[in-house]
Amino acid sequence: MKIILIDSNPIIVKCWQIHYSNILKHIKTNNLQLIYNHEYQFYNEPIETMVQTHKFTGTTSIVTPTNSLSYMGGGFDLYLLKGMLLGTSITNYKYLENIIQQHQMINNHGYLTPNTIYKIDLVKLLQQKYDYRASTIYHNWNVVEMAQLPTMIVPEPIHQITHIFDGLWNLLHEYHQNNIDNLVIPGIGTGYGHLDEFESTKIMIFTFFIYNLNFNQTRLDQLKKSVLILFFFNKDYHCLRNEFEIKEIEEYIVTEYGRARRENLGEQGKVMEFDELFKCVKLEPSIKPSSDSEMVRE
Repeated sequence: MKIILIDSNPIIVKCWQIHYSNILKHIKTNNLQLIYNHEYQFYNEPIETMVQTHKFTGTTSIVTPTNSLSYMGGGFDLYLLKGMLLGTSITNYKYLENIIQQHQMINNHGYLTPNTIYKIDLVKLLQQKYDYRASTIYHNWNVVEMAQLPTMIVPEPIHQITHIFDGLWNLLHEYHQNNIDNLVIPGIGTGYGHLDEFESTKIMIFTFFIYNLNFNQTRLDQLKKSVLILFFFNKDYHCLRNEFEIKEIEEYIVTEYGRARRENLGEQGKVMEFDELFKCVKLEPSIKPSSDSEMVRE
């Protein structure tokens, strides 16, 4: 699957490229393997322009960071709707917005929960509403699906940076075994959310790669992902407040560097540098007792 990151803000696109290059370096340096061989592409263009100038092969799904009421009259939502009408006889975005909102409100009892993925089969939904198959976006990109990802209830600043991570994690979980060839994703949280471009894009790139890390299918090896995420967001695993859980994490998962770093975590609301992050966790396969019951008996 291709993950196609697009934004009209050149700063966001440049930040994506910087973080992508940086995390890829650490993946290679630490001999880490990825589950899926995703291809990443970066575009600094408005979507309503890009659908006219670029063509994609295969099926495409577009992610749009909406609100819980499924109104789409601002930001990326609005430009996406306008882009979807190009090549058709419809010119008013409200016509398309009403169709989508009607579908979402009825099917989801009047509310879209933030950080949840709401897929829409566009071909099925729009086939009797207007000639969607004649649209430029369908012809050039074969956009068969929209994935609404509410990042906020109403447009307002985002105060928890983990919201971006959680929403994208849910998105990747929805698409990790999917027949979609291209997943188009805009910048998230930097418009109405007022998040810093450098931090927001770093969280996005981190989420794509941490979800895709191919650790052994054991409890402890998968917990390494969990602890990497904690360190990334400067969260203290001692907050678990259970001595057995803390002991297990420190014995099998966290490095000596990680133990020391835990005592001097960064500011809440900020994320850790990749250079530090990958030194906090034992990245080699876990060597554990023959059974978890032995650990409990200890």
